[in-house]
Amino acid sequence: MKAHPKSFPQGRTLSKLFLFSFPLGRMGWAFCFLLSSCGNSRFPGYSETENELLYKIQDIGDGERKAKPDDYVTAQIIIKTEKDSVLYDTRNMGPDGAVTFILPVPEHEKDYREGFQFLSEGDSATFVTDIYSVYIKHDKVPSGMTPSSIVKVETRVLKIQTKEEHEKEMLAEQKKLEMGEFDEKKILEKYIADTPHLVGTSPVANGMYYVILREGKGFSPDSGRVALINYKGCFLNGRCFDSNYESQPFEYIIGAEEQLIKGLEIGVKKMREGEKAKFIIPSHLAFGSSGSSTGIIPPFTTVIYEVELLKVQ
Repeated sequence: MKAHPKSFPQGRTLSKLFLFSFPLGRMGWAFCFLLSSCGNSRFPGYSETENELLYKIQDIGDGERKAKPDDYVTAQIIIKTEKDSVLYDTRNMGPDGAVTFILPVPEHEKDYREGFQFLSEGDSATFVTDIYSVYIKHDKVPSGMTPSSIVKVETRVLKIQTKEEHEKEMLAEQKKLEMGEFDEKKILEKYIADTPHLVGTSPVANGMYYVILREGKGFSPDSGRVALINYKGCFLNGRCFDSNYESQPFEYIIGAEEQLIKGLEIGVKKMREGEKAKFIIPSHLAFGSSGSSTGIIPPFTTVIYEVELLKVQ
């Protein structure tokens, strides 16, 4: 594999990013002007590493330390075709829309991960490579593309950490999670103890409580069937945050992912047609340690859903 280029000089303004040096074997050192002679005719304004990766820094953040192999990099990454069709997008992953990975030494030509070595926290950039270099560990490239098809990788670096820094942060997060889970458990235990019709009841699945309010006489829904349901979601203090009673019944395809929170997926399958039930759902089966994406449900919050299973189709 070809050697990688040296890093940028320490300056973090565009006026200081004019020169980039790299070894040229027996020819010694040569210098390229990034904003002129190193441009690519097909992608003007882009520079090319000796590993044949094209890159362009779009914005410069406040960070000073550039990423290096074995660092933990947290970044938002969008991979697009040359015509801007999205192949991969981390913005749907987690609260910050980013992924964290260990930055490797470039493993092959046009390895887009090499480009992260030029970036600091807050920087954004675009890398241009071919689809084969992205899918090199897969048996085939996406349908309609050839190995030489061009792809663009758009990224913004949110965080760069050493292994030690990452492990320290993960330990602090673990302690925070344990404390949040402990507090939630205490609040739920008090709610159960203070609610007469729940005293002595036991959870049915991973800490979730299931209370039948009205018996049903029909079928229980099987995977693939459609369940028509009405629902109302409330906090333990009785304040409601979600309801569909003023609209059409919700059509839930039994077994389909991401239509309902996990606790309701479990609960609805236990119901019979015509039944009305209350589910007391701890956060690990509801909105988790981050809360809802809207911010309405706080982290580590137990919720209550009243559900009517109207019909099974």
